[in-house]
Amino acid sequence: MKFLLLQLNNMNYTKPLVQVDDTEEYIQWDYCDLEGLPTKMEGVSMTSHGKIPRGQRDNLPEKFTATNGKEYMIEDIHTLQSSD
Repeated sequence: MKFLLLQLNNMNYTKPLVQVDDTEEYIQWDYCDLEGLPTKMEGVSMTSHGKIPRGQRDNLPEKFTATNGKEYMIEDIHTLQSSD
């Protein structure tokens, strides 16, 4: 799957369960390194939800770390499920 930067940032907070590499086992997302990337909406005010920052598809991380400490390729994710 391909994700936008804001989606990856949201996944760092919600820590969803994901399936990778055609397996039936779910693993829990822990984090991916988004340091230095524009992860917040621009121009947010009381009357405006703001705009999505540019670069949502540029220079994105290729790997994420699961709660088991292993790294997986983000492009290998084929299923997402809420961790709640």
